Amino acid sequence: MLCVPARWAAPVTAAGLALALALAAAPPAAAGPVVGVRVGVTGGAYTGSVGIVRTAARTVFGGFYCAANGTDPTPLTALVDAQEQYGLGGVRAYWDAAKKDFVVTDIHGDVADSKKKWNAYVNEKKITTGPCATAIKDTDKVRWTLEAAK
Repeated sequence: MLCVPARWAAPVTAAGLALALALAAAPPAAAGPVVGVRVGVTGGAYTGSVGIVRTAARTVFGGFYCAANGTDPTPLTALVDAQEQYGLGGVRAYWDAAKKDFVVTDIHGDVADSKKKWNAYVNEKKITTGPCATAIKDTDKVRWTLEAAK
């Protein structure tokens, strides 16, 4: 076994050790705000509303980062977090390269198809940008509705 004499070892001060331990134990800084929103699902066989969902900008579905304005939570992060926090019976989506955003295809077994699609509403107003491009804020109401495709 190799033994290194103390004179060759790098000196470690108590302050340096404390800093290294603090950095190792510190959680990563949040990219943006964490908000509390209500999430509902309507239009299919499953209809439900869950309690307050804590959500923030985050990676979803295979590692894609979903954040409006680069840091804000979105209707999609709220839906994914509602699934994780309350169990909605499953949420599926795919990345649409043309739209440069996600398209939700299935919530609780209610599947979108050529005749119906999942649309998101924030405070009862249908979003006009993609679900990862729309910012939500604390106390918003997010509703996902399966409705006729146009």
